[in-house]
Amino acid sequence: MTALSAARDDGFRAGRARGSRRPVVVFDLGGTWFRAGVLRADGTVTVLRRDPALGVRTRPGPVSAVQDGIIDWLTDTLDAILREGAAEPAAGPGDPPGPPLCAVSLGAAMNGVTGEVLGSAPLFGSATTSWWPAAELAARRPGVRWSVVNDVSALAYALLTDPAVPAHGRAAALTVSTGIAYRTIEPATGRIPLDARHGLQGEIGHLPSRLEWEGVPLSARCDCGALDHVAAYSSGSGIAGLLRRLPAADWGGPDDGSGHRDARPDADAPPAPAGTRPAPADARLTRVFGARVAAGHPGALRLLDAVTRPLAEVLTTQAALDPEVTPTVLTGGVVDGLGDAYLRSLLRNLARTGLYGITDRDPDHFAGRIVRGRPDGLGALRGAGVHARGLPNERVHTA
Repeated sequence: MTALSAARDDGFRAGRARGSRRPVVVFDLGGTWFRAGVLRADGTVTVLRRDPALGVRTRPGPVSAVQDGIIDWLTDTLDAILREGAAEPAAGPGDPPGPPLCAVSLGAAMNGVTGEVLGSAPLFGSATTSWWPAAELAARRPGVRWSVVNDVSALAYALLTDPAVPAHGRAAALTVSTGIAYRTIEPATGRIPLDARHGLQGEIGHLPSRLEWEGVPLSARCDCGALDHVAAYSSGSGIAGLLRRLPAADWGGPDDGSGHRDARPDADAPPAPAGTRPAPADARLTRVFGARVAAGHPGALRLLDAVTRPLAEVLTTQAALDPEVTPTVLTGGVVDGLGDAYLRSLLRNLARTGLYGITDRDPDHFAGRIVRGRPDGLGALRGAGVHARGLPNERVHTA
């Protein structure tokens, strides 16, 4: 029986994941950075490598070439980690012996029933895909037990070992970074509810949305190619696009003669061209914006409220339809970069949007339900390793 078929004979077990101490080589493939490290026996994560992400903006050409590059990066990096002895591949106390565990958190929409990768705006742009990375990794390195899981699912699995998350009911992970997505999980079992046919849940960054600035509706193009998605306004790349478009004086931006245009419904100007890295000016603008927010600049805080409102509207609807999900744990580069100011802005918008019969009587209703996660940025690495320790999940997208 092959490693792939053997893995598919079991189901993920939350108890096994919590109880295992086996070290796991872990990868987090995001839209900005690729990282590699080790989840150690004591539950800590050591980051061993960080490289700029491979994607359509950094590697021009067909998406298949990007995918091949990702597989090469994973296997080459794994080989280096094992060669250097940094992974401590031996089983932990109480763990049965077995091959090295290697867990990948992938920033892409995945069918959690089949393991098929369907697309990733940050990595693959507007292209739709049918990619099976777990099978490719198993073929390239058959002596390793591979797991590939969506990055937001990995963040949800990380909640299984978070003492602040109740063991009953349901919790949720929400990432706001290069992209935006949401995932609910049952902490008692580790089950992530999925659409039975398509295997998806929580791709909220691609829901339709809207944004106004100074009374002017703004249209923006999402990295997936569609107009006016939540991520087009509220993700890291969406915020960078708005900073390029709005007059610097509106939010306290740098007065450097860069010629920021007045706000207008010009949706096609903000995104960087495919095959290029984001302009250094974007990184500078986002740093300045973060500093202005931290300093309490009125215009920067108004813009922050504008970009958190689309997400608040989604979360309000989610709370109305499924009030048992609590807490929702916020992570991601945007959340960590803007800190508590981001959470306060989101809570302001949740209170303004409101829940009928609830927030008028309980203005702080969302304060204990929407919380920040650990600010170490290691949630996806940690969760991918937790998932691997309880392998396999949904039987088919692990090898």
